[in-house]
Order: sequence, then C-alpha cells, then structure tokens
Amino acid sequence: MGDSGQQAEEIELRAAEWVARLDGAPLSERETGALRAWLGEDPEHRAAFEEASATWRELGALRRDPGPLRAVVRPGRQGRQVSAARKAVRIGAVVGLLALAAGIARFQLGDPWLLVAADYRTAPGELRTVSLPDGSVVELGPSSAIALDYSEGERRVRLLAGEGFFSVAPRAGEESRPFVAEAAGGTTTALGTKFVIEENGTDAEVLAVEHQVEVATGAGRGVVLSPGQEVRYRRDGGLGRVHSRDVETATAWRRGLLVFDGARLGRVVETLNRYRRGRIVILDSALAQRRVSGVFPTRDLDDAIDTITTELGIGSRSIYPLITVLY
Repeated sequence: MGDSGQQAEEIELRAAEWVARLDGAPLSERETGALRAWLGEDPEHRAAFEEASATWRELGALRRDPGPLRAVVRPGRQGRQVSAARKAVRIGAVVGLLALAAGIARFQLGDPWLLVAADYRTAPGELRTVSLPDGSVVELGPSSAIALDYSEGERRVRLLAGEGFFSVAPRAGEESRPFVAEAAGGTTTALGTKFVIEENGTDAEVLAVEHQVEVATGAGRGVVLSPGQEVRYRRDGGLGRVHSRDVETATAWRRGLLVFDGARLGRVVETLNRYRRGRIVILDSALAQRRVSGVFPTRDLDDAIDTITTELGIGSRSIYPLITVLY
C-alpha cells in the first residue's frame, strides 16, 4: 500500500474511533476540543467522519435485516457497481465500528476481564504450556485463560476461556486431592491423566484422551468418558450425547493445524477468532449453519478464510486489522 493509501486508511480508522466514541458516554471538554481540532486539520478528516457517521446510522437497519448487504453486491449496471462497491465497504465498516465501540483493546489483548481474573492466559494465536504447583501441566490454546483454586481438599482449575489440554499428576503418595477442571458451569474430574476441554461461553466440550474423566453439569447431570469419547454440555445444565472422536484430529491445534470435518461455520468462526487479533463476524444466522470441512495451518488463516468463502460461495469484506464480515 502506498503512502497515500496508508494515510487514507489511518484517517478512516481515526474517524471510526471518533464515531464509536460519540455513541458512548458524553465527551469531556478535552475530548470535544480534540475532536474539533482533528476535524479542522484537513478536509479529508471531516469527509471521513461524515462517511463513518452515515455508516453508523445504517447499523439499525443492518442488524434487523442483513439482506441489504447481499443486494448491494449483486452484479448490476457499471454505474451502479461503483456505488455498490462503496456501500459494501461502508457496511463492512459499520461492523468494524461496533467492534471499536466495544474497545480496540479487546482485539489486541483479548477480554479485559481476563486480565484481572486469570492466573495464566494466552494472546490470540499463542500457545503456552503451564506447569501447575502439583506437577500437572496444562497446554493452553490461543485466546485461552485459566485461574487456579487449589485448596486442602481439591486441586481446582477454572478454564475461563478457550481450550486446554490437561495432563494431570495422579493421586499418589502424599497427593490425595482430586483434580477438578471447571468450565461453563460444569466440572470435569480426572479419573486418569489426560483430557481436553474447550469452553465456548455458553457451553463446553470435554474429550477424554487417556484413562477416564467424569463430567458433571451445574444441574447435577453427569457421565463418565473413556478415551476417545467426547461430550458437550451447556451452561444451563443440558448434557449432550456421548460420541466418539479421533483424538489426533481433535488435538491437531497442538501441532499447528485446525481440522474441521463437517463443522458448522459458526463454530469454525469461533475457533478462527481465537487465532486472530481481528474478528470474523457472520451476518446471516442461516449461513452460520453451513458445514465446513478442511485442514488449515494456523500460521496462515487468511488463506483459510479465502478457501472457506470460495467453497461455500459466499462473500467477505474486511476492515483490516479489526474485522472480517462474512455474508
């Protein structure tokens, strides 16, 4: 990108920040003065600000019905194509503004709450191996966090976000405390040594890797898993059926690969978002149910997005480095 293009992008992002900021708490006198000064520095600043403001106003209609986004990217007369392309960029930008309203720090650092609550955490795309006080080891996936709550009665680890591969020090000798991993309102108690938990906010998936684990929901429902068995439970206490899953495929992220076999696009996007500092957003709930299969190296997920959009025949727009919209 040339200097002029980069400068234009910086102006647009700065304008987006101001518009998102104006939608929050009232500006202080200092902030008001800074905005006025920035608008007066260059006519391009005011033009970008007005464009961003217009995009923000379209948000209400977009959130109620994403259909207009599909309409503006349909092929048409040449004179309409330029306008459509511009509007498509603006609608992509509106979602970027939403992200900015939530705080750019969330994209760069993750959830600010985790900074306070977690004892160990990883950034987007980062893998980390954590040795616990009892000799157990947790391999944290990207955008993941744990908090320790060891006591005289048990060894409890809370998975606050993301994914963890647990290798548990057995109950032997002087170590008689059970090892309990908590996630999404449920618990996984190690009856053996190795298991994986993936926390998705409203639910969690548990996969037994070596020996057995006992999974219990907040509603008191429970099940014992043997190696190669997986179960999903919801935060509201619902417990899914136990099914078999290939352990090597499920833990491929430890080797720098993401493997999807008929996974819902919504779940695929949730996974990809843990590996990228920007966010991927799906505008259409029906689109989120489409199925995706493929093997993608984690070092080049832009290529994964291109492959998915091509295979599904869907469109995408990006506001680098903040957000990518799938429609």
